[in-house]
Amino acid sequence: MGNESVLCPVCQRVLPASGKESYTPLRGRLIVTNGYCAGGCAERAEQTQQTQQMVRPQAAPSPAPVPNHGHGRQPVQPPVQAPMQGAGRAPLRVVR
Repeated sequence: MGNESVLCPVCQRVLPASGKESYTPLRGRLIVTNGYCAGGCAERAEQTQQTQQMVRPQAAPSPAPVPNHGHGRQPVQPPVQAPMQGAGRAPLRVVR
């Protein structure tokens, strides 16, 4: 008996057994570690997936960039700052 036959394929919890003989040490360990499946996992997973699809908006296509051929305003470049002068200190060397 493999784990696959006793585990729910959706939630990976232990499915209820069909009889006393189905309760083996392996099933007992899986029940302790994974817990019991309450049932209805496939339906809940399907509802969750449908809800997420309804809530998630479709991505709007981004507008195509418009080339600027010298007409109109040019983008403003930030001013270049001069390197800061240390107060008489030598620059630090970076050792790698």
